[in-house]
Amino acid sequence: MGRRAQIDNLHGWLFISPAIVIFTVFIFAPMGVAFFISLQKWNMLSPMRFVGLANYVKMIGSDHFWNSVRISMLYVLGTVPVSIGLAMIFAIMLNTIVHGIAFFRIMIYLPVVTSMAAAAIVFQYIFEPTFGLANYVLDVVGLERMMWLNDPNQALVAVVIVGIWKRVGYNTIILLAGLQSIPTYYYEAATIDGASRMQMIRKITIPLLSPVTFFVTVMQIIASLKVFTSIVIMTNGGPARGTDVLPYFLYKNAFEYHKMGYASAVAYFLFGAIFIFTLAQFRFGEKRVHYQ
Repeated sequence: MGRRAQIDNLHGWLFISPAIVIFTVFIFAPMGVAFFISLQKWNMLSPMRFVGLANYVKMIGSDHFWNSVRISMLYVLGTVPVSIGLAMIFAIMLNTIVHGIAFFRIMIYLPVVTSMAAAAIVFQYIFEPTFGLANYVLDVVGLERMMWLNDPNQALVAVVIVGIWKRVGYNTIILLAGLQSIPTYYYEAATIDGASRMQMIRKITIPLLSPVTFFVTVMQIIASLKVFTSIVIMTNGGPARGTDVLPYFLYKNAFEYHKMGYASAVAYFLFGAIFIFTLAQFRFGEKRVHYQ
């Protein structure tokens, strides 16, 4: 390697050194400490005691842990497809040039910039069984009232609705950007050939938008697996552990039961699940995108 190449290489390392320092201090080092703690028995008061993989064995054998895994998966299945489907519809509608479109774009994105803590408090009142707006709407359309947050089988539905409300705007903006990058001559050629609006959406819009849809899907699955604020404020994981998602299960063990080693093991499981799931999506999802 010549002197010039060495200097260029040094300059490259200098340019990325701030990012390396930040990642090391705030991501890699805490991950290493968390793994070390996961091999200990520690309540944050007494000294650590090395227990090896005992925390992981205890985690795998815990019914409460697997219930949290199940609840997290149900939450992901409830929020991700619906939020992306609605976002696709809204993005196609917003891509049409009409009067006042800027206002509608702002209104769609407004939930994204709204504090989840504040929104969760408002939704608590909306889902109140006696005087809440949700049951009032059900009464108007002639449907039976629901207990919502007071019922173990319905509380997760309420939390999923809040998650969809929060994420649709973000998905819509990303998909709208993707729609506006599709060349118009595809639609002009389809119009000349006599294609209907639905045929153009099915044969042009959805296939050409698949890379953006793939990105949105990955981001939304990660966000859904990390849901926490709405659970803490609206349900506290209840009733009867009906909304006890993995992040809340981790939080309870760490800061209420003071089982830091066990909580760190759960955190590593959650990290591993997100990492493997994302890797699988990139491996198989990108192939599907390329071949469409």
